Formats: sequence, structure tokens, C-alpha cells
Amino acid sequence: MAFPIVLILTLFITAFIVLTRHQAHMKAQRNLPDRSDYLAAAGKDGACKKCGATETVEHGLNGSEDNVRIVACASCQALLYQFKREQTAE
Repeated sequence: MAFPIVLILTLFITAFIVLTRHQAHMKAQRNLPDRSDYLAAAGKDGACKKCGATETVEHGLNGSEDNVRIVACASCQALLYQFKREQTAE
């Protein structure tokens, strides 16, 4: 009789932990500095403050087609900065 209750509680607690971690990650992405502010602080090459690499990857804040882009270090995946992508004329 207690097994279903323990199982349900475990699922709820796991879901709560996953959602809390996801929300913290999204908040960290939204609080990133703009590209100009980051490059002014990091120097012209914009090297990662964590590992020193200059190669970056970018992705959208809310999806792959989002205009707000998040830039991370390609080497250590540290979040670096954000910028707004220009709209292309269609």
C-alpha cells in the first residue's frame, strides 16, 4: 500500500528538482551581459573567462529561431553573453 505513495512522491520531488534547475539555468541566460558590454570587459578577442578559449557557439534563448541569442564557450560551455539578432528581410 505504501509503495504507490512513495513512487508518486518520488516522481513529484524529481520533477520539482528538474524544473527548479531548468528555471535557474534560464534565469542565468536572461541575466547575461550584452555583447558590447562583454567585449568591453573581456577584451577585443572576447576570450572565455573560465578557460581562455576564443571559439564560441550560439543558440536561441527560447528556441533555435529566437532572435535573442545566447553565446557560450565552445570548449567549456560557460555562458558568455547575449545579443539580439537582426531581422532579415523576407
